[in-house]
Amino acid sequence: MKIYGKNCINEALRAKAKLDKVFLLDTNQKKDINIIDQLNKNSIQYEIINKKKMESLFGLNTQGYAAYRQDYKILGEDDLNNFINSSRILILDGIMDPHNLGAILRTVDAFGVDLVILPKNRSVSVNETVAHVSTGAIEHTNIMYVNSLLNICNKLKGMGFWICGTDAKGNILSSNIDKDLKLAVIIGSEGFGMSKTLVNASDYLISIPMVGHVNSLNASVSAAIVMYDLMKKGE
Repeated sequence: MKIYGKNCINEALRAKAKLDKVFLLDTNQKKDINIIDQLNKNSIQYEIINKKKMESLFGLNTQGYAAYRQDYKILGEDDLNNFINSSRILILDGIMDPHNLGAILRTVDAFGVDLVILPKNRSVSVNETVAHVSTGAIEHTNIMYVNSLLNICNKLKGMGFWICGTDAKGNILSSNIDKDLKLAVIIGSEGFGMSKTLVNASDYLISIPMVGHVNSLNASVSAAIVMYDLMKKGE
């Protein structure tokens, strides 16, 4: 997989990701000696290239940093029990836009979410755009794809999690939920929201109060608001 952008490359190096080859713009060679030292120290192959070649390989938005990375590790349902001691899990229902998923992964990393779960159907896959928009947060995020979100919710309940759906007709604010609970939060798509089966499976139904003329928020913004409210601030 191609990854690009200064933060993406730096975070991949910090996470000791498997990079097949790193590409640096020739004008960055002298300005960023540190990354050359890291590449040499970790025996990672790299190439110094000009702007024309960089753009032909990786496009216009690289900031002069790019790499070929081995695919990200994607977890499956069999890995769920590894998160029994977690306190925060995010479930994404119908998120199709890679920019939204990338932005959500930044929130996940910032606010201490241990796992992101998506359905195999009707979801965006982890791709180059997701990685770029996450600005490297994807390197520190656990991502799982499953066959059925409803089955996962039932399993999470059995593991002691409370399911927090999000809906405009919700009856509780995220700031009013007990932060000491193990919480799995569901964010639905912008166009259709959560599926009815997941609404019915929720222990809490969270709403975000708004006073403007447009009564909906981007999915990544909604996720950020709710996950910030639910972050265990003392940790």
